[in-house]
Amino acid sequence: MPQSFIIDGAPLELLDVGELALIHSNHKPMDTWLLDKFFPNRPSFDRDEVPLAEINTVHDLAPLVSPHQPGKPFDTKRAAKVDFVQPAYYKPKNMVTLATSFDEALVERLRTAGIISTGSQQLSDQEKMMIAQIAVMKRNHDAIDNSVLLMATELLLKGKYLLQSDDYAYNLVDYDRDASLTFSPLTPWNQAGAKPVTDIEAMEKLLLDADGGGSKAYLMSGKVWAALSANDEFKERFVKPYAGIAVPYKPSLNVQEGASFKGYLDEKELWVFDATYRLASGVKRFIPDDYFGAISDLNGSVAQCKIKNMLANGAVQKYFDRQWYSEDPSGIYLMTESAPLAVPSNKNGVCGGTGFIV
Repeated sequence: MPQSFIIDGAPLELLDVGELALIHSNHKPMDTWLLDKFFPNRPSFDRDEVPLAEINTVHDLAPLVSPHQPGKPFDTKRAAKVDFVQPAYYKPKNMVTLATSFDEALVERLRTAGIISTGSQQLSDQEKMMIAQIAVMKRNHDAIDNSVLLMATELLLKGKYLLQSDDYAYNLVDYDRDASLTFSPLTPWNQAGAKPVTDIEAMEKLLLDADGGGSKAYLMSGKVWAALSANDEFKERFVKPYAGIAVPYKPSLNVQEGASFKGYLDEKELWVFDATYRLASGVKRFIPDDYFGAISDLNGSVAQCKIKNMLANGAVQKYFDRQWYSEDPSGIYLMTESAPLAVPSNKNGVCGGTGFIV
């Protein structure tokens, strides 16, 4: 149902947060490929921190008992030490101001739903405010999603990430990845004499030695893929045996925005990821353009803790939205709260680094 505000003694009916959330979920969702691929689990905890030992990463074994003894429950306290990590806490808040630019597809969906006027008539100020509400909620949610994506990316690349801002104390979340898993080749792959297949086999051995398991996917930039696919050692091992039989890798442009699947290397997925994001300092990449990683952990988590807002009543949810009118500074505000934390399934599930091209 609409949410009503009294502005200058007159009622202004706008969409409530429930309606906004419904519209937002169908309005240009951002690309969360990296989260979906490497952090597919979404555990929730009705508490203020994430108990890492409760994010189960091993398979249960049935307890051994004599046939004449009563049954036994599983031992769910395998960890000798239970670490509790405080999640990040996000509270983006923005003022809803009269929209002056409009997404044509969004306007058509709102007209079809009967939320704003149909036909060719000009949008009223109330309808412009509704469109502005949707834009502000999308901005809030996308800001949180981008922050979680950056958190997960840092964890994937380095095994740790830093939670810090002007209003948040320094907090390094370090899962203590084995130092041997940081790898750079002796000869960059776009240089003469490079041995990328030998380097990848060395990375696979490092993963096994650190109990990371065998890799399931390789992640790299388009430039690294271009160097790898053009390398003589690589072609001798993985391309020439297919000559006259099949094309082992999909021909395509090497640099593409977002994620691009290139095929399989010894039954392991080859992924190129060239997505970027924008900060005040300029456009930055999610992964460096000279990065390559062998990844065995495809089962990470983005854990969610409870919302610390009295009106949320201890709810555990990805977004908690609030909307209200403020006298000073005067305006209608939308605020979104979220308490996420990226957690690996295996802290030693990635071997990689930079320096694979120059």
